[in-house]
Amino acid sequence: MATVKLHNVNKVYDGGVHAVHDFTIDINDREFIAFVGPSGCGKSTTLRMIAGLEEISYGEFYIDDVLMNSAAPKDRDIAMVFQSYALYPQMTVYDNMAYALKLRKVPKAEIDRRVKEAAAILKLTPYLNRKPRALSGGQRQRVALGRSIVRRPKVFLMDEPLSNLDAKLRVAMRSEIVRIHNEVGATTIYVTHDQIEAMTMATRIVVMKDGFIQQIGEPNEIYQHPVNLFVAGFIGTPAMNFLYGKLENGVFTPNGSEQTIKMSDDQMSLLKNYVNHGMVYGIRPENLIFQDDERFERYKDYSFSMKVEIIELLGDILNLHGKVGDNKVIIKMPNKYAVKVGDTIKMAIELPYARFFNKTTTNAIVEGHNDYEEIEVTKSLDEDNVTIIAKEKKGLAKLFDKLSKKK
Repeated sequence: MATVKLHNVNKVYDGGVHAVHDFTIDINDREFIAFVGPSGCGKSTTLRMIAGLEEISYGEFYIDDVLMNSAAPKDRDIAMVFQSYALYPQMTVYDNMAYALKLRKVPKAEIDRRVKEAAAILKLTPYLNRKPRALSGGQRQRVALGRSIVRRPKVFLMDEPLSNLDAKLRVAMRSEIVRIHNEVGATTIYVTHDQIEAMTMATRIVVMKDGFIQQIGEPNEIYQHPVNLFVAGFIGTPAMNFLYGKLENGVFTPNGSEQTIKMSDDQMSLLKNYVNHGMVYGIRPENLIFQDDERFERYKDYSFSMKVEIIELLGDILNLHGKVGDNKVIIKMPNKYAVKVGDTIKMAIELPYARFFNKTTTNAIVEGHNDYEEIEVTKSLDEDNVTIIAKEKKGLAKLFDKLSKKK
């Protein structure tokens, strides 16, 4: 199939709106890449630049190491599946799938072979003589996929193709798309705002916010090791709990609470530069251990209490909502414990899954990269005496250079 490379790709609209900033990624042959992020983050704009539907303001875009910035959409050998099915209502399934090939003057026998081959992959063979109005939503989406498959493009682009389907059908279609991708073997770029779709389908995920890439990685890598508060809060259902507070004397005190959470020796070693400074304690709801769980004893020294305010019953799972001081907290646990609204429960933190973030920069605090402590810097410039709090050690050289230019 194809490799795809984007190097410092930017999109700037008239009026100076900068929608995509320095987007850089190398996509391998046959990879399934998902662009995920909230509405307005630039993911669909990036996809449209790849398709040629939006002009790249600056930067470079390659398919198989061939520069494609100025290539017309029809010359990029790309097929795109949109949010709407966009099927021709007067045509049968067969004719919808064959239409693009007919326009390209592909021989009739070859068209017939490709359509029937794609129909078999998509399990549409019994419906080839039906028109779209006689199909379900999932079948129509498969026809839209089939129309792309028969062209045998180098790259498939999918822009939120499941957003119009109901929840049950979305789950079924997720597995269908993954199966089709594995059978066809095409390089696929998939845009979605649904982090569950991205986590369950992609080989790698690109998390975006405000036009910037936040993190690129395999789904479990991003889930277990988010690089900042945004990624940690966006990926995962329910979202990661964030406890804002103060670290001192070997304990963490959540804001607005008299409770303290004991810190392990390893944690204190990691966080030694953050004593009395801004820090956020992150822990996912499923990594809080309920007091009646047999694992609680192991981590009981790292526990805290919470009054249950809301209970969400999700079949075999309970989500208990409450507060610890000023911080909202959710614990996700099996539906086998008797808990009522108003109960005060105790929960322990499963230490290996605790994550820490710098409150000011929002970056994750990890071993070997603790360069975000606050440092007071004073530099005299002529009559001015400038005092600045530098947020990153590595930024001091740039800071001094910037100040010197003010002379």
